[in-house]
Amino acid sequence: MLKELTKKEWLSLLNIPENRIPTILILRGTRNLKFNYAKHRNFFTDIFEVGSPNGIFEDVLIGGYGNVDVGYASVYGDAMASEVTHLFDVLGTSLVIQTGCCGALTDSIQAGDLVCVTSAHCGEGAAQYYLPDEQEIHASPELVEGTFSSHTASVATHKGRIWTTSALLAEGKAEIQNWAHQGYIAVDMETATTFAVAEYFKMQRLSLLFVFDNPAQGEHILLSDTEKQKRRVDGEQAVIDTVFAIIENYENGNH
Repeated sequence: MLKELTKKEWLSLLNIPENRIPTILILRGTRNLKFNYAKHRNFFTDIFEVGSPNGIFEDVLIGGYGNVDVGYASVYGDAMASEVTHLFDVLGTSLVIQTGCCGALTDSIQAGDLVCVTSAHCGEGAAQYYLPDEQEIHASPELVEGTFSSHTASVATHKGRIWTTSALLAEGKAEIQNWAHQGYIAVDMETATTFAVAEYFKMQRLSLLFVFDNPAQGEHILLSDTEKQKRRVDGEQAVIDTVFAIIENYENGNH
């Protein structure tokens, strides 16, 4: 069965050369899978497209950045996040970085701000299959500690606990208030899953997200505002700059 597939078997099934196994995996949580895949593809050289005969994996690549091979995948929700993280964990990738957007749950966090996740509550469905006894999964502390730098100087940054859900349209005022009351500063759809799979395989993990909106203030993804959109663009750019700074540190052996 799929759970028992080994590194050698995955390499053979996906025709991945063993010397292209990436050191780092970047996941971009998004509904716009192909748009973000094309955007991130431009950051890499010597690209290997990861696919499979039956199309299980799409919008996944391995590319060069400096002297490091990096995996990238566009994912939406816990199922996709778990599958891609599982695959690269088995192959031997040592660090996964979850990126994407989130909704803020406190008044002090605005659209375009950055959230570095210290831990994520498993409010989705996939984490239980990897860590059935855990309700909240932590990021790698040393990565959280060293995340923010000059790359984020232009945007407000926050560190804290978030809630991961798998039902975006089921978020109501009661749920948002409950999560905020419990001390969660934001909500997303992938981080707890990514962290759970990474913890299961003893992989380092980090989640760095930009704020799309603030549901606690009555905002939601269907509202539009020119100034907020500019802040989102700036926030995502700060995420990208920070992620690639982390990759450069890995390249230089600072991990």
